[in-house]
Amino acid sequence: MTGRFSQPISLFGNGRDDPLSGLRPRTFSGRSVTRESSLQLVAVYACQSLIADGISMLPVDHLTKVNGIRKKLEDRNSPAWIHQPNPHQTTYEFWHRVVTSLLSDGNAFIATDRDESGNVTALYCLHPQDVDIVDGPVGSKAFRVGGEERLFDVSQILHIPAFAVPGKSRGISPLEVAREAIGLGLTAQEFGTRFFEQGTTMTGVIEHPGSPRPDEARLLRDMFRKTHAGVKNSHSVGVLTGGASFKPITIAPEQAQFLETRRFQKSEIALLYRIPAYLVDSSVTSTWGTGIEEQNKFFVDQTLMPWIVRIEQAVSTFLLPAGEFIRFNVDARLRAKTKDRYEAYSVAINNGFMSRDEVRALEDLPPLPHGQGAAFIQPLNMGSIGEQTAA
Repeated sequence: MTGRFSQPISLFGNGRDDPLSGLRPRTFSGRSVTRESSLQLVAVYACQSLIADGISMLPVDHLTKVNGIRKKLEDRNSPAWIHQPNPHQTTYEFWHRVVTSLLSDGNAFIATDRDESGNVTALYCLHPQDVDIVDGPVGSKAFRVGGEERLFDVSQILHIPAFAVPGKSRGISPLEVAREAIGLGLTAQEFGTRFFEQGTTMTGVIEHPGSPRPDEARLLRDMFRKTHAGVKNSHSVGVLTGGASFKPITIAPEQAQFLETRRFQKSEIALLYRIPAYLVDSSVTSTWGTGIEEQNKFFVDQTLMPWIVRIEQAVSTFLLPAGEFIRFNVDARLRAKTKDRYEAYSVAINNGFMSRDEVRALEDLPPLPHGQGAAFIQPLNMGSIGEQTAA
């Protein structure tokens, strides 16, 4: 990244040692939780991908407000970085990195490239673990990247914190908060794989009527394990000689509450990210809403919107001129069924608060010719608003 206000810096670092593992002890479950290892828990990966994909796929609009009325600016009047943040990444890829930084580290750092006039020309998402925040007086801050001595100011790097507490500049990592829950989930996952790897039907002890020597007992054990351990050898027929007998002491996963533990961990991770549990656990039945549209709206309002608003306000406040802002267009995601949309359009047209051209624009259709669709219609006789009705 180069420019008048920024010296070249490394944009695609791998991150330094993860403090979740380097500065923190192991969890009580015995597992060391890092940002990378946490993704091995399917619930964490599913929650992060649901949110990051859900936001990244939304179109980004550039708007302004004139006399209290929002107006969408045409593409030719918008900065190029709104439609492609930098020459190396698509809009989807860039915003996906920003959102996953927030979901894992609790912070997103965006380096800005500017021209000689100070206008932003490109945006780059930095690895959050490569950036240190240096607090200054009265809430001001600077940034050190990759451990270098030089500092970058807020005009060069945009910081978007997630959950922030008073007195702290850096946002709290969701994974840091949920270390114990994730550690338990990873341990339960490992238990399941080892449970089936070692075999579930032949586990037990071999009883011998005599007094075999240690090497004979070891040989008997190793031969039996080689023949019967593992999924491929499960349910095979065992043969013991010399009066030996096998005493199974199998513990079913249900008895050890293994399945319940795994199900509970999925729900807890979903709660961490405020995602409805039924989206990450197929065994959970949704009890909210009467249809898929209402459930989808709930997901947008309660899960996606807090992250969207964080990004919109930060980018609009610090990267755009006063009075201009960006907005992730969630209308496409909330799009109702065709029948419901047309019924809503009919109500809007018949009650005079939308014109036919405005409705056609929502359906990506051109205006009616000769301005026929620009008129607003009033109820009863369906005449144009403002015209005198016939006696």
